Amino acid sequence: MKKNLLLILALTSFAVSKANPLPSPPPAIGLSELSFNSNGDWIIELWYEGIMPDYGYNSVDSVFICSSTGRARLKNETFDGYFGLMLVRKDSLLSNLNINPEGDSIQIEYYYKHYLGPETALAEPVVFGNFRNATLNAPKVGESIATYSVFSKYSDYNYRPIYENIYSTDKSSNLGNENDSTGMCGTLKGKIYDQNNQVLTNSNISFYTKAIFGINPSSDGSYSVRVFSYKNHITQIFYNEGSSRFTVDITPIDINVKPDTVITADIHIERITSVNEIKPDPASILNVSPNPVKDLLVQYEISIPVRSSTSYFELINMSGQKIAQIPITENAGKINLPANTVDGMYTLRLFVNNKNYANSKIIISGE
Repeated sequence: MKKNLLLILALTSFAVSKANPLPSPPPAIGLSELSFNSNGDWIIELWYEGIMPDYGYNSVDSVFICSSTGRARLKNETFDGYFGLMLVRKDSLLSNLNINPEGDSIQIEYYYKHYLGPETALAEPVVFGNFRNATLNAPKVGESIATYSVFSKYSDYNYRPIYENIYSTDKSSNLGNENDSTGMCGTLKGKIYDQNNQVLTNSNISFYTKAIFGINPSSDGSYSVRVFSYKNHITQIFYNEGSSRFTVDITPIDINVKPDTVITADIHIERITSVNEIKPDPASILNVSPNPVKDLLVQYEISIPVRSSTSYFELINMSGQKIAQIPITENAGKINLPANTVDGMYTLRLFVNNKNYANSKIIISGE
């Protein structure tokens, strides 16, 4: 009898879990690779993950490719499994879309059904060439703009970008296949100087910043590190010590790395601060606009570093209910609030490394 009861309970538990699966991260769709042929025709490789239509949520309703001159919707929004890659050309879209091979800003916009209801998402734009604020060179024929290693190789069930939102010039285009770092990197080398202008020889410290990982000083203070091909204005680098992350202000460095090139740049440290010790006025940490919010689009600026897998906004209504959690990776940008958010007063809460650093009262008004 006990065996039968246990069997019934196990089957019931399985049925309930299938009917009401645990909430999962929302689907993510981004640009994996972009290239042009000799006629200037473009091809885009999209990556996607978290597609779970069989459970009644995490299904994608529509996907748009956006450039500086317009946007166009994909004809076919059928995804082959939970994660994967998809090639998109002009004839993959319902309308024509121009992308300037000399310079443009490309963004992926998509609409999906999550367990909280209908949602809208915008991937971080890829800005290249002669377009304003570009961080990438325009790709030559045979080259591409690519993000490195879209899916993690550490787990069969945890496909996450290893280096989120890092794009690079790639001289070995690999459309249709998972990207690797071949043909995407140059070398940055030089010496590291501490606040007293003495060479830093502590080889136990490993610094990092966007597109650069593993800056390790040697016994003579020199360093050499592979870096992604990216235009970088560096004012801060970071390192971890125990549970604390330290922010290192440096004399600004401007670099424009191309594949297989070597750039020499000395690093001069000006100030070191633990992010856990930063206690400025919360009002100076977070700035949002416009307020009242129109069209559910919020622009934000944050004065402390947010590069973390656990940095996000929470949208809280007047009853204290969390309406949405929106991940962020940049100190400034735009976020889209959920499409089903009603007009009213809300609190936008900023979390960095799961710690609440600042709150901002916002009014949402559709008028």
